[in-house]
Amino acid sequence: MMGGSSADEVGGAAAPLRDVRSMRHGFSLWSAAQLSLASMRPLVGIAAAAYLISSGGLGSWLAVLLLLLVLLVVASVFGELASRWPLEGSIYAWSRQLLGPRVGFLAGWAHLWSYVLFMAALSFFDTQRIFFLLGLPPPEHLQAALANAVLIAAATALNAARRVYFKVFALTAAAVSVLGVTVYATILLVSHRQRSFAALFESPAGSGLDWAWFSGPFLVVLAFASSFALRGFEMPAEVAEEVRDPRRNVPRVMIWTLLAGGAITLYGVIALSMAVPDVTSVGIAVDKSLYAGSLASTVRVALGDGAAQLLTVLFIVATFSSATVFQLAASRTLWTMARDRELPGHGFLVELTADERLPRNALLVVGGVGAALPFLIQERTAFLMQLASCAPLLLAFLVPVLGLIALRWRGGWQPGPWSLGRWGTPAAVVAALSLAALSLNALWPRSGGALNGTGWMSWVQEIVLLGILGSGVLLLRWAAGRRAGAAGDCTPSDAPAHERIRLRYSGRCIFCSEVLAAGQEVYWDRGAYVTLCVACHSPANLATLALASRVRGVA
Repeated sequence: MMGGSSADEVGGAAAPLRDVRSMRHGFSLWSAAQLSLASMRPLVGIAAAAYLISSGGLGSWLAVLLLLLVLLVVASVFGELASRWPLEGSIYAWSRQLLGPRVGFLAGWAHLWSYVLFMAALSFFDTQRIFFLLGLPPPEHLQAALANAVLIAAATALNAARRVYFKVFALTAAAVSVLGVTVYATILLVSHRQRSFAALFESPAGSGLDWAWFSGPFLVVLAFASSFALRGFEMPAEVAEEVRDPRRNVPRVMIWTLLAGGAITLYGVIALSMAVPDVTSVGIAVDKSLYAGSLASTVRVALGDGAAQLLTVLFIVATFSSATVFQLAASRTLWTMARDRELPGHGFLVELTADERLPRNALLVVGGVGAALPFLIQERTAFLMQLASCAPLLLAFLVPVLGLIALRWRGGWQPGPWSLGRWGTPAAVVAALSLAALSLNALWPRSGGALNGTGWMSWVQEIVLLGILGSGVLLLRWAAGRRAGAAGDCTPSDAPAHERIRLRYSGRCIFCSEVLAAGQEVYWDRGAYVTLCVACHSPANLATLALASRVRGVA
């Protein structure tokens, strides 16, 4: 469990230098913003607008606008949580703090799987675009699944390399996505606009937007938009222990990158909506070229083959970068759950590389599962994995928000440096209601169309969610049996002694979340697997940790 140590005199007593498997501060405010923009990939506005238009008409951009407004409220609530608890694993860590280890585990498990499914979907989209770029016919399913495995292996290698390489690539991909959508959308809007802006409020039939549209096609495009648009704004919170001054930087980065990425995404969707020849031609193009509908329907016609091929290259870079970031996020949640000893093989999963402090084993596991998933879904593979990842994500988001509302109701909330003040409770209530509604809409079974499966495949989302929750409950039972065997007849007085050490790497105090610098003298609890700063090493906190060491939880 520990690395090598040496003894030095600190405060008149020997305090060994220990490796307690903590992350390194590898992301500044700027590089954390790159993570958000790279994962949100604003270029998706042009890439996916055709699918929205084919299902809901030219007014489909309203679904992206509504989603942006909802997520801004959610990001504000998450900002409060991140400022109070700047912990790796975001949703898992917050839910654990607010609602206990069992609820936290299920929320983290759903969040983890949403990342893995979406990572695999993005990578599978990229394989199709590579074949399109090379002028090859669409690949057979086995070919695409094998190519997907190769791309995920490349993403794993990039994530496991030095952070500087990853940050350079993330910066490049974020710039490609932002500049790409800005340039192409402006050209389409200025030189190839087919209709007036009033057409943005038309249904697929060309009529105005009425109740039938809002209760039908709009909900379809809202479900699809929820599955792909603006995802990843929470990335800075997911790696909070690796961000400098996370209590202030993480909330700011989440909100400002969501505003910027959302505005650029909307710009791309509106530009393509104004440039498409007509809604019928978009639907035909999507049916003929499921994975390249927007290119075939608009960009290729308006700007020519060369421009379409260049845009495809930008899509590939942006999508590969996004898949890489989602793999990074999944590995952090997996590593955090392993750090709390909640998973089989936690000793293997929690290991970090010696130089960069990266969870290489967790990355390998996430990559292996992501590479295997496309072999299991034969029909509309990327779309169904993308849709199936939506409900677990939204429900995982909902859990800590509900916990925060309950804590505020009891009067026990203590905000961090970044706070919504008296608006915190209304914002949390709005966020909870909105996430619940989006989850229900995403889970509503729909059959046919360009985006949904047919027959039993139209229930893939529900089946996947039940599988995730069922496997999570089984793991909880495993963990409960393991805890019972470990606790035996012990009492709080039997808790392991707290060893005074000096950190080999930076860390955090489990109680006050203070950043603990490398070389700082702290207290290490082997049973609860946590560090405490000297100020928090009090009898009351030790009693809490004594209980935590029995249940493998954190108060």
